[in-house]
Amino acid sequence: MCEAAEKLADEKQLNVAFQKLQLLHNEWRELGPVMREYRETVWERFKAASDAINKKHAAYYQDRKAQETENLSKKEALCEAIEAIDLSVVRSYKQWDEITNQVLQWQEEWKKIGSVPRKQSDKIWLRFRSACDEFFARKAEYYSSIKSEETENLAKKRAIIEQVKQFEFGEDKNQNLAVIKDFQRQWAEIGYVSQNE
Repeated sequence: MCEAAEKLADEKQLNVAFQKLQLLHNEWRELGPVMREYRETVWERFKAASDAINKKHAAYYQDRKAQETENLSKKEALCEAIEAIDLSVVRSYKQWDEITNQVLQWQEEWKKIGSVPRKQSDKIWLRFRSACDEFFARKAEYYSSIKSEETENLAKKRAIIEQVKQFEFGEDKNQNLAVIKDFQRQWAEIGYVSQNE
């Protein structure tokens, strides 16, 4: 049993080694006592092999806990970055595209970061998902409002086109020019329409 416990130090998978060690401890208890003159020596050898595995196991989980805590900090920073986006100043498709690309990069970063402490996992995921959902919902609202506005603008510009088509030029060139300039002014004040129109 001592030899089996000592061989576990060579096991590449720490969890496998730890589980096998637990089985060896159960067997140890079931075997019963050893002759008095060997009892302490055998126990010390078995205990030393056990301690080596237990230390590796504890160190692994301590390192893992530290990494998960660091990962949690990274994920919290991503949440804060998305939550801090001031969408009230976004006024153009180009700005929305730039911010959207940044959010998508942050989502890719999120995937690469790794696990966090189990107790925090759902909470941080919900926070991140909510921040992303809020961003994309606001973007959809913006695009919807712009599309509606562009549709209205298109109707107004088509009405101006019809007015221009129906306009009858008179003899007074200055008056004709003034009317055309007024059409141009109205056109410019209307705003954008979809590039597809």
